[in-house]
Amino acid sequence: MRVIDDLTMAWRIGACAVFVLLLQCGALTRAWDGAEVRSHPATFLSGVAAGILVHETGHVAVAAAHGIGVGLHNLSIIYPGARMTDREHLRIASAGIQAQWLLSEALLRGYERQKEKEPSLGAFKTGLVVSHLATTAAYLTVLKDNAEGDLLGMSDASGLSTDQLAALVAIPAALDAWRLFGEDVPSWMPDVSLGFKGAAITVVWTF
Repeated sequence: MRVIDDLTMAWRIGACAVFVLLLQCGALTRAWDGAEVRSHPATFLSGVAAGILVHETGHVAVAAAHGIGVGLHNLSIIYPGARMTDREHLRIASAGIQAQWLLSEALLRGYERQKEKEPSLGAFKTGLVVSHLATTAAYLTVLKDNAEGDLLGMSDASGLSTDQLAALVAIPAALDAWRLFGEDVPSWMPDVSLGFKGAAITVVWTF
């Protein structure tokens, strides 16, 4: 239990530090044109694949920290024989999207800082962000009520419906898509996106 308490405190401190640092960054003012993806499609796709790996690593890392073993079934991470509390279940089920949120936020903040100088995020980095958007799209459709899906796990743990959770994860994805693809994005947009993610992560880790 002490390990879990230490993990919780470390996560809270680390997340707060990340959010404070990210708040110092600016906002996008010119639209992304996708040129780097057209020029380097394989690199872009490798970024998408890496984003999926980041997502799954989030699940595995948090499960391991709670002493819960993992397995693989139909390309999904599962926890055979695990007896989790609702708190553990919520943390583990949401760990993948949390990891992608933080990574995408860091990438978009860096992109927004240098946007006027170079309107390119880079094919690999773009793939990482698009992977987060694709994961959310899957949550909203084929994985929303999947028996081994993250949303159903979060629903079982939190008592919220999968429809409610789908709406909640859709909000930061929509904001990030606007930040990546939009033109004349409002200067307050990055802080709204970051604030929503921070609030959601805080709820999960104080549940």
